[in-house]
Amino acid sequence: MSNPLKVALIGANGQLGSDIVSHFAQGDRYQLTALTRTDIDICDANAVDRVLSGRKFDVVINSAAYVRVDDCEQEVERAFNVNAIGALNVARASRDIGALCVYVSTDYVFHGDRQVPYTESDLPDPINVYGTSKLTGEYLVKQTTLRSLILRISSVFGKAGASGKGGNFVETIIKKAKAGDSLKVVDDMFMSPTYTYDVARLLDELLQAGTTGIMHGANAGICSWHELATEILRLANIDHPIESIPTSAFPTKAKRPMNSALVSDRLNPSAAFKMRSWQDALTAYLSEKSYL
Repeated sequence: MSNPLKVALIGANGQLGSDIVSHFAQGDRYQLTALTRTDIDICDANAVDRVLSGRKFDVVINSAAYVRVDDCEQEVERAFNVNAIGALNVARASRDIGALCVYVSTDYVFHGDRQVPYTESDLPDPINVYGTSKLTGEYLVKQTTLRSLILRISSVFGKAGASGKGGNFVETIIKKAKAGDSLKVVDDMFMSPTYTYDVARLLDELLQAGTTGIMHGANAGICSWHELATEILRLANIDHPIESIPTSAFPTKAKRPMNSALVSDRLNPSAAFKMRSWQDALTAYLSEKSYL
């Protein structure tokens, strides 16, 4: 039996980080060190070095991010400090200890002006500060480290919720429907909803296979936000109307890609774990949360 991989996980209490902690605790493949914001501030290069230098980690996973897309338009410096400079600090420390650097990125690195999902070989072209800061992080990680894995994910939902956003879309829709609130959801913006536990399972597969480079890790399929909301309530057996509205009727500070769906042309079709459809992933999530 091979020795377990020694993994440092930054952002361990986030929506994705929580599921990585849960999944990586199973079996004996990993020796995980879970790090939260109180343990490490990635914006502080000296703090990153203090925590990671001299440690014999095989992998450093950076899942920390500033993800409030609209706020990024006003807080540009904060967005770049976390998503780009923070990524650079982690990448340098990973390089110095000889660890694989895993950087969790986003579908928002793409423009969204096309009808089909984006693959790993498509050129990024972000249209907001958040996407630009994450793409800058990607570039800094790639140019700094000898070995890196950039994992792009899309429209995530997980049991822990997004602390920076106060939950996730699934919980918001269910809460509003149960309260009898009016629901209006855009029907002309498309993406690939992704369950963070599935991302954790995919990351496990990728690390065991020694995968590097850019990888898309969204659940399979594409839908609009209105289609996702409708499916949430259908599965949860909640009868509540959802009005379809165009994006133009719901203005936001940040422009968002009209179609940021992701697909992978790198995932091995014969791999033991495959990203299931977003519908199956949503069903699993709702079951885990006892909505079914």
